Amino acid sequence: MCMYLVDGMYLGNRLIGYEMYESKVFGFSGMSEKQVISKLKRGERVYGFILGEEDGKEVLKLDVEGFNMTNLQIKSGVNTLNWLNEDNGSDMNMELIVVAVSGDKKKVYETVNARHARVSYSEDKLKMMMELGVPVAGVRLEKNKLVACEGVEIISNEEEVKEGA
Repeated sequence: MCMYLVDGMYLGNRLIGYEMYESKVFGFSGMSEKQVISKLKRGERVYGFILGEEDGKEVLKLDVEGFNMTNLQIKSGVNTLNWLNEDNGSDMNMELIVVAVSGDKKKVYETVNARHARVSYSEDKLKMMMELGVPVAGVRLEKNKLVACEGVEIISNEEEVKEGA
């Protein structure tokens, strides 16, 4: 089972936990900071987070290098989404987390977001979203091609029907 960081939950200015997407059950669940740290210490992966250290204490950091999680949306009230790092936020107030890629010739990228939506995008549409400034975790744009990060499920369709057949 893969767990993906979706958003942070705050009560006022106080962090109360994080929401995760679980690929095995296709659902969302909440975890406290302590639970996430414990999971990472046991060697389990929570894509979007890595363990860091500040002042001799273990802390959670966004996994920018491995999973391309450059920013995080936070919920601080009813129907309220803001950015953890306001300077790097998108004007669209939307972040996508790629959890699966299917297809061999025409790739389809399954994404989740902080509004608990699961939406599939073609490669061209996902590139367009990235060009518009929407943060997309789970893939990187390298030489105008999307490259999946570790943790993104790759679903191969070897029996894909050729166009025109």
